[in-house]
Amino acid sequence: MKRNQWLSVLMASALLVTVSQASVYAAAGANSGKSAAVKSSARAAKVKEGKAAWTVDSVQHTIKTIDAGGYKLYSVGQLAAALGAGLKAEAGGLSLTDRASVHTINFKAGSKSYSVDGVKRSFTTAPTVYGGKLYVELSAIVYGLGGELFGSPLQILSTARPQGEFDTLHWAADGSLLANREGDKAEIYKFASNPGSYRLFSSDSRAADFSVSGDLRFGAFTDETGQLLVIDLASGAVKPLGTDTSVKTDLTWSADGKTIYFIQGDKQEKLSKISVDTGAVTELLADKVENKSELQISADGKKAVYIVNITGTAKNDADSTEDSLTVDYSKAGEQLYQLDLSAKDAKPAALTSSGDNKLYPEILADGTVVYLSADPDGKAPNTLKTLKPDGTFADIPLDIEVVWAQEGAGGLIASGTAADGTSRIYAITAAGASKELFRTTQDISEVAVSGDGAKLGVISGGKLLEIENGKAVQLTK
Repeated sequence: MKRNQWLSVLMASALLVTVSQASVYAAAGANSGKSAAVKSSARAAKVKEGKAAWTVDSVQHTIKTIDAGGYKLYSVGQLAAALGAGLKAEAGGLSLTDRASVHTINFKAGSKSYSVDGVKRSFTTAPTVYGGKLYVELSAIVYGLGGELFGSPLQILSTARPQGEFDTLHWAADGSLLANREGDKAEIYKFASNPGSYRLFSSDSRAADFSVSGDLRFGAFTDETGQLLVIDLASGAVKPLGTDTSVKTDLTWSADGKTIYFIQGDKQEKLSKISVDTGAVTELLADKVENKSELQISADGKKAVYIVNITGTAKNDADSTEDSLTVDYSKAGEQLYQLDLSAKDAKPAALTSSGDNKLYPEILADGTVVYLSADPDGKAPNTLKTLKPDGTFADIPLDIEVVWAQEGAGGLIASGTAADGTSRIYAITAAGASKELFRTTQDISEVAVSGDGAKLGVISGGKLLEIENGKAVQLTK
């Protein structure tokens, strides 16, 4: 053995002996004149050994403990192993470093003083040597290494959940959730189902929101020039699609992922599509009707449904003076239109003519169009309406005032507020039957449905939740 290795062993041994003696004398208190055997016996009576079962990053661990003066301490070696942390002796003490080498704790046996990343802190109970092992406070170590005690019952996360306000939810093909953290810079995070398992996915401000392909592998968005771009939802790689830089809104993927449809033009007056393979743009409709929005494409690619915001019509009398100018608002409002994409030179057909506001149109598998109807004067509650292929309208009865709806799980997913103030989410079948999926006393600002319809991503109170079988797991704090 080399000389420096002998010195390390001697120093560690001296440290253990010194701390053990200090613990014995502390247990003995003022009766320091008693024999060593009596002191050891008193110390043994004061310390109670045990074991504690903890779930660490979804894996079960059993960690040795001692009860020192009414405070439970944990084996630092076993705790470090469970957290994946590095433990090593340093001059005058020990250091713990987290798995990512971001945080370091420096401490000494028998001393309440310690530091986290160079910042001084204090233990409630000093690290204690007992039976040849060192025991430490659980929470101080977990939080010091960047972890978190989470949930009910409590479990340990080696990496704490990210903190902040989140929005703009999307599911990816690997079952992860993508969400933006609000702030001065773009931060798109990717979350696995296990709390504490996440990573920064992208800092590209252009990709703050995107339209996701049916297979959840890609997202499409435009930059400030109108250039269409596609982001890979696995790698985060971004590439341009085509060279057209006209204004594009309401990007919508075809079911097979080969085409992206969009509303085109400065005044949203056209419907067009672009080939994902070639980048070639094809104009589908140029009827000069402005203010189109919320484009939806049927699964078979044969129908397009969209909303037109019809504004007032200016009228003049025979003199055509400024004073004689009037605006007729009698036909103003939002109306649903449908375009047959399978017929050449087809003309759009109006689906509605009522004065209510219309939001979130969806085309179900049987061709039924579902949309949210809102009273423009705010006097009547929002309702979900269906328009069957035969032209018949019906309301979907729910015990909430609906604020959002989206196709999913073979039917529809809707959220809203009940009379008691709770926020609720329902699954609605094509036949109109509803089932409650989740409720909370907090507001629900966003909902995203997983590809298989089994899970929901929810923004509630600015926090990200994942919901499965009615149970919610909070992925942010």
